[in-house]
Amino acid sequence: RTDRFIEWCQDNPTKRVKLFSDSTQDAQEEGRTRVQLNTAKKNTYMELARYIFEHDAELHVEWLAKPQPFVAATQRRHTALRTRYHEQVKCLGQTGAGLTFDELLRADRTKGLISEIARDFPWFSVLHGWWRSNPTYNVAFSTADPDQDFAAQA
Repeated sequence: RTDRFIEWCQDNPTKRVKLFSDSTQDAQEEGRTRVQLNTAKKNTYMELARYIFEHDAELHVEWLAKPQPFVAATQRRHTALRTRYHEQVKCLGQTGAGLTFDELLRADRTKGLISEIARDFPWFSVLHGWWRSNPTYNVAFSTADPDQDFAAQA
């Protein structure tokens, strides 16, 4: 079901940006205005939950009978993904957290760790692409250039 969550977010980038609270930095870098949720977030969660559960062979009947618990479960899954993402970013450290996933795979100091993270948390690469420069999600993000050796310069 997490795969369906991610799939919906990939297929609905504008709604994803709204749901995840758009980053001012991302908007500036992409030459656009910051997008904010102008409809109730619960409506977006409802749409996402519908996508996840409406055709779920195991839970379809329960979804149709009472969708609200599934909407709440979808919100909790979002929170759980964010929490797990935070944990993984802390492992990367401040400068590594701001690198792209491909940069992390290429950097000698992070490639082993990022491979381990990706194995244990398969959605990390996608989430990192969305959240790496959003301080709501990536509390370890730094705007400093990666691989700077401040200690040697001191």
